Amino acid sequence: MPRSILLASWLLTATSAFAQTPEFTLQGLITVDKPAKSIRVVLQDPKEKNVEVASVDASKHGNYEIRGLQKRSYRLVTVIDGKKQDRRDLEIVCRPGAIVSKDFHYGRTPSTLMLHFPAEDPDIVDVAELQGDYSRDVLREYERAFQDHISGNPSRAVQRLEAIAARAPGFYGAHSRLGVIYQQEGCFFDAETEYSRASELSRRSPQPLLNLASVQIRAADVPGELERMTGRALDTLAKALEIRPFSAIAYCLSGAVHVKTKSFDAAEQDFKRALDLDGNLEAARLMLANLYLKQERWDDAIGSLRTYLDDFPWAPDRSVVREMLEEARRKAREVSGK
Repeated sequence: MPRSILLASWLLTATSAFAQTPEFTLQGLITVDKPAKSIRVVLQDPKEKNVEVASVDASKHGNYEIRGLQKRSYRLVTVIDGKKQDRRDLEIVCRPGAIVSKDFHYGRTPSTLMLHFPAEDPDIVDVAELQGDYSRDVLREYERAFQDHISGNPSRAVQRLEAIAARAPGFYGAHSRLGVIYQQEGCFFDAETEYSRASELSRRSPQPLLNLASVQIRAADVPGELERMTGRALDTLAKALEIRPFSAIAYCLSGAVHVKTKSFDAAEQDFKRALDLDGNLEAARLMLANLYLKQERWDDAIGSLRTYLDDFPWAPDRSVVREMLEEARRKAREVSGK
């Protein structure tokens, strides 16, 4: 089963989030290859050359937050130690009032491992739970939304899917794929709403619950949301494990929650359980190695990282993992005095 992700005239008159006046909070993390003394995030109007809309200084850890944004399209410019970086186009597809989470990295390779929580394809579900009398135009519009999504046009996909959900509220696929897109676009609380609805429509499938937990874990990084969202994620995972007791992804996600709450022993047990169930679950192997690094258990980290490099020779993040391995070896030598 896949683990990650990667239907019309009535649409134009449907009520959707895009028809409302938005106000957003943009927050996230800026990472760089080398330590920086100052990081400033600047938003510009893409229709006006160099016209600044808002700006803020990031914290020493790279966190930033900009409130009261009224538009959906911006040009983002990050100034690091007084030097402007390349411009990034930013489009907000979230519902009005949302907190939008966007992380940006500057440099050739990430200085730290970027862990991606595993998720499953939104179209994989018990067929018996997808009964419904949907018109051909709704099905065609869903297919168009799917094509918009995979073609890199999330705003158009969201418009179509929101209209489908309004017209056919029991259509599982519309809610589930909305959740996927909202999650990918940093609209974590909108994604939570859609995954929750999908799980109500498919009560025998753990898949929407696993995706729900994954976005609740991401939402825990929003300032002030750690305790509430980690608690909700654990509740969601308990429900998923009732349906599928041997879900490696569920245990991997549970480990991720426990890392965030600093319950490291429980996290280690969860990651090991996930790997016992599925030794090819890359995320679990990397999360376990990252846990050992946090705990300064250098020998254990070295073993996990070496196993990852041996088992996944074509992984796209091999260069970062090799750097992590060399750093762990250096730390181990320092501790041993050699």
